[in-house]
Amino acid sequence: MRARLILLLAVFLAAIPAAARGAPTPSVEATGFFAKGRAAMRAHQYEEAASWLEKAAAAAPERSEYHQWLGRALGLYAARAGMAKGLRLAGRVRSEMERAVALDPANLEAKRDLAIYFTAAPAVVGGSKDKARALVAEIQARDPAFGWLTEGDLLVAADKITDATACYAKSARSNPARPDAFLRLALVAQRDKEWERAFSHLDRALAVSPAHPGSVFQVGRTGAMSGQQLDRAEAALRRYFTLPSDYDDPPPAAARFRLGQVLEKRGDRAAAKAEYEAALRLDPQNKGARAALAKLGG
Repeated sequence: MRARLILLLAVFLAAIPAAARGAPTPSVEATGFFAKGRAAMRAHQYEEAASWLEKAAAAAPERSEYHQWLGRALGLYAARAGMAKGLRLAGRVRSEMERAVALDPANLEAKRDLAIYFTAAPAVVGGSKDKARALVAEIQARDPAFGWLTEGDLLVAADKITDATACYAKSARSNPARPDAFLRLALVAQRDKEWERAFSHLDRALAVSPAHPGSVFQVGRTGAMSGQQLDRAEAALRRYFTLPSDYDDPPPAAARFRLGQVLEKRGDRAAAKAEYEAALRLDPQNKGARAALAKLGG
């Protein structure tokens, strides 16, 4: 359960909060609690985030997005805490997500989060593939592009890559003004080591949203993995450090590691070593950076 929750909740959750349509304006206090919770999420401090978001939801219980983000924080904290604690927290994760949907049935991101929960959680804590499919159908009825994107994400988690790719393509056709489906298609191409296709999809994503953090990072990652377009990859990774990011964007340590790979492929071993060391300072558990540094004799 832990690995599946990390995959589903950390990689595929949307970073943009849904508006609480029709809900009263929250108090300054509630807004402050929510802002602190979001900041803690960006810092990957999920237990702290849950504490602030719990206060926000208590201060403004009618706000759908407060319960939605509390469910996200609790879910990510549970995924990190291990199976035993994760199972104990699962009921709260589900109840907060269900509360978010009940407060605002038009909050499609909350429905997507709940579908993710139903897909990832075992039956003993309410997991249900049938309920997940029903929620995806509701999303598709309201927003086809977002619905296809959601279905694709769930199929990726089930390792049904061909079916997921078809869903992403449908999402892109349904609304080509969003970068997300093109980014997902680029990730599939990376997986298949089809580098030209990956760059092409990223070009489409960045044409739609030039400062989309995930797409900017993936240009760098594609270059680091393939050894192609290294000048562009380096520029993209250096730009990534300057962009505002959210909790589900790659952390700075990942960008430092990929920048090190780009610099190493360009023959600048000293600069590559410095980036690997920087990655390890930010995240001592970064196995890729540690292995690369060892290979350079660091």
